Amino acid sequence: MGFTIYANNGSRDFDGGMGGFASLRTNIALAFDKEFGEHYSTLRACWRDEDYKAFNAKTEKILSHDRFKQEDEDIVEFLFACDCGGEISHKTCKKIYDLIKDIDFGKKIFTYGAYSDGKDYEYFKEFLLECYKHRRKMRWR
Repeated sequence: MGFTIYANNGSRDFDGGMGGFASLRTNIALAFDKEFGEHYSTLRACWRDEDYKAFNAKTEKILSHDRFKQEDEDIVEFLFACDCGGEISHKTCKKIYDLIKDIDFGKKIFTYGAYSDGKDYEYFKEFLLECYKHRRKMRWR
């Protein structure tokens, strides 16, 4: 099972495995806030109810700090949205673009490796900006 990120009438789609989608969101979480991102990266290690309870408690503790603003809620919602389907507004696309626009991800990829030229994040940045400029929602399934 994999994912597809797209926008209606968009110029590009992204296809990959669920591990790639988790990697993309982890990198966005790290750009959002280092402490939160490091904690977010442990989400994949949760298997039992107790793990999730501890993870959620720590998440709430971190996000209660004054450095997080109400405007950040949509980014957090994106990070915790269902893997199987969701969407974010063009305004949230711009916020994510602003978070990652100056980051050099090198040759990191989040799509299927056999089809990637190693520029996944550069294309993703362009895609986010296109969604914002044309008022398109970014969707995934």
